[in-house]
Amino acid sequence: MVDIRQDESPIINSTEENRSKNASFTDSIAVDFHTSISSVIPIIINDIDDDNNNDEKEKEEVPPFSVRQIYKNLAVLSIAFVLLFTAYSGIAALQSSLNTKGNVGVNSLLVSTIFVLFSSIFLTGISMDIFGLKWTIVIGEIAYILYIGANIRPIPTLMYITAALCGIVGAPLWTSQATYISYVARYHTRHVQKKVDVIVSFFFGIFFAIFGTSTIWGNAVSYFVLNQSNQPQRVNCGIYFDPVVKVEIEESEDVDDTKRYILCGIYAGMGIISMILLCFFLDQIRLAKSQPIKQSLKKSVEVLRSLFQWKHVDQLFLVPITAWSMIEHSFLIAQFTRAFITCLVGIRFIGLILICNGVCNAFSSYIFGSLTKYIGRIGCFTIAAILNYSMLILMYFWEPLDDQIYILFLIAGLWGVAGAVWQSQVIATYTVLYSESDSTALAKYRLWKSFGSLLTYSYASYVTIQVTLFILFGILSVSMICYGIVEIHVRWKKSNKGMSHC
Repeated sequence: MVDIRQDESPIINSTEENRSKNASFTDSIAVDFHTSISSVIPIIINDIDDDNNNDEKEKEEVPPFSVRQIYKNLAVLSIAFVLLFTAYSGIAALQSSLNTKGNVGVNSLLVSTIFVLFSSIFLTGISMDIFGLKWTIVIGEIAYILYIGANIRPIPTLMYITAALCGIVGAPLWTSQATYISYVARYHTRHVQKKVDVIVSFFFGIFFAIFGTSTIWGNAVSYFVLNQSNQPQRVNCGIYFDPVVKVEIEESEDVDDTKRYILCGIYAGMGIISMILLCFFLDQIRLAKSQPIKQSLKKSVEVLRSLFQWKHVDQLFLVPITAWSMIEHSFLIAQFTRAFITCLVGIRFIGLILICNGVCNAFSSYIFGSLTKYIGRIGCFTIAAILNYSMLILMYFWEPLDDQIYILFLIAGLWGVAGAVWQSQVIATYTVLYSESDSTALAKYRLWKSFGSLLTYSYASYVTIQVTLFILFGILSVSMICYGIVEIHVRWKKSNKGMSHC
């Protein structure tokens, strides 16, 4: 096991501005860790292009890691994150159905989201300076394991405390992960004599290709463990579902203690194995020129203040669609799973149906990444909106019957296709339009996306599905209208710029 400091490796040294841009990007992943590959790579490349003029000097440096060590570290980090988030995504998807008493499950997700925002602004730089990249990740994993363990006995106080810990460590963990991969990728460029952006893109592609399977494995585990746990309500499901009434009439749990112990034990075990892999097989990398805590906090306040300063007025019109990109996902996790799946066919089918959603989402990310070249972002958004409108209408008029489970797969699958567009193309819009002129653009993206998640989790346990569908329909409509205004404004500026050059 090797302990490397960044100042031993000139290839990693970057300006304060670039470090701030990288933190802004990686913090956005903390809020939305299921970000698709197509939405991650372009942003990384933009930051790295600033360093390409140092390529020749970097190639002369002796890399601190051998090629074998580099690929070993990449493999260890990728496998560790798959194990941890297989467990976390699996347990998170069950919160609205597994822990319904007092709405503790959904409320814990709300608490976690609130603290992710706090940590992404105030704790990211401090934690990496103090602990280095490796131990920041390890400490973060401990909090996730504690949250998974708390589900064995979901006492509200314990659930909320561990959820808050997950939120606090979330941003530092994901920022350290992205920074670590950038470092080892750049080390690798000095072995293979290739451009930095090519290797970094390749390494992030490997990581997210492996990591993207975590949702599938997590839901598969829950399906097989809960296969015999099934007490569907079968009445007042779908549009007729009222979460308040459901809590009042609930007399027995769908999952007995034995199944709960087995499920949480498997998930916690996967998290522990992940942590052991990191402790014993991941090499340490520390940042150079660590900043005093007082200076880091001062910069955090400046970042917070910049979130409410708008260099481009049209960014305001991106707020609805940015929030929607998380609202639609939170609806799937917090409301669709409970009102349609658990109520109609039982909790055991949540994992199986969400696997369908995850597979459709993954494939669609690649498809729309290529399709954007031909129909543009507005074309992709239009397709996604049509799919969401269609599914909202279907959910509203469908009379739920337990022998029509294929309808649930259809809704989840097409919702995943639309979700792939929102997750990849909204962040791409911020990157393309504002990355060069507004260094806080991605921070604002993170802020409004988190707001969408907070909004959904705040009403999910109290609002009927009928009202929810109207809310979703309205937010989506406002989002598309506002984005249309942004497109018109951007094209108008381009046309004026073209005329001025004539």
